Amino acid sequence: MPNYFVVAAWLLVLLPPSVMLSTVAADDGFSMHEIEMIEQSQFREAVTGDLAKFASHARESSTSSTDDEWHLLPDGLLWRSYLAAPQEPRISTVIFSDNNDGVFWDATLGGRVGLLRYGTAGAVRPSGWQWDIEGAVMTRLDLLHAEDVESMDYRFGSEITAAEGLWEMKLGYFHISSHVGDEYLVRNPTFTRINYVTESWIVGGSYHPSDDMRLYGEFVNSFHAAGGAKRYQFQTGAEYTAVAKSLDLGAPFAAVNLNFREAVDYDVAVTLQIGWSFQGPVSGRRLRLGAQYSDGPTNQFSFFTRRESHLGLGVWFDY
Repeated sequence: MPNYFVVAAWLLVLLPPSVMLSTVAADDGFSMHEIEMIEQSQFREAVTGDLAKFASHARESSTSSTDDEWHLLPDGLLWRSYLAAPQEPRISTVIFSDNNDGVFWDATLGGRVGLLRYGTAGAVRPSGWQWDIEGAVMTRLDLLHAEDVESMDYRFGSEITAAEGLWEMKLGYFHISSHVGDEYLVRNPTFTRINYVTESWIVGGSYHPSDDMRLYGEFVNSFHAAGGAKRYQFQTGAEYTAVAKSLDLGAPFAAVNLNFREAVDYDVAVTLQIGWSFQGPVSGRRLRLGAQYSDGPTNQFSFFTRRESHLGLGVWFDY
């Protein structure tokens, strides 16, 4: 007996509504014209009509509005990752050579998303308050040694962000932990691994003097630090993202980031980027291609005392 119920359930899932209506209506003596009227007036009104309302609501929610409202899982962000900061959550890949004749591949897999917003709708320059979560893993591969994993930094955090007019701010928490690759430890048996870990409060602000410029700064206070990490960190920078005349052609971008950490006696780590970018007109997300130059303490914290200079090419996807 249970097998008949299984067959009947599969038929309900697989058969088109018109076939099921035809079978039922034929048994009740309805004509084919009446069957079509039943399908259109009942099935389509009940299913397709609701889908149309849902699609209409989605289109209205995705467009910008000047009204402050609550938005669950909102489109876009009020605070975006710094373009030239290597430890920000995004998807990216950079291949570079350093001043020690090494060739490396830095790959980041991560992102930042909004959970809840009170403010205007849309992803392009919205205003209000928003709760975000972020996460990323920043991995370095050694291309001269069979693409061995040299090290990985893991980041996770949650922030309250806000935007109004030309100003933006964030306040939150993030975790960093650094790990050395197994292959690197095999090739360097005398290397002493450190457990570089921070648990930090963070506060930051940014200002847009024009539509294509952004200035920013942030302060980090680590209430727990281990493995050589210390309490304070300061980061600042500037970004230029030209407004594209054509969405298909994109526009140039340039960015500089300066990072000062107490763990390296505030020796500045400089990162410069220049290239071409494409930005989604609705999502606000950005795809960038360009060159990167870095000089100063490494951004792989398992080797935080190492100083390096490198030049390379990269692709970045920013949320």
